[in-house]
Amino acid sequence: MAMKKDEYKCAKCGGVFKKGWSDKETMKEMKELWGNIPLEERVIVCDDCFKEIHPEKNLEIARKCGYIK
Repeated sequence: MAMKKDEYKCAKCGGVFKKGWSDKETMKEMKELWGNIPLEERVIVCDDCFKEIHPEKNLEIARKCGYIK
């Protein structure tokens, strides 16, 4: 089954999810968190896999957004 334009496939779990952000917003966050990553090194992961892989970054984001102190 082909993915829709507003979907992405998680590089870790293989699940297909509906995009929550525009590609522009996603690129902005990626650059803020990780800097300029070469295109061939970029992967997309779902929120659950991101939390599992990078719990420290997840806490950093939660603090930045004011969810926790």
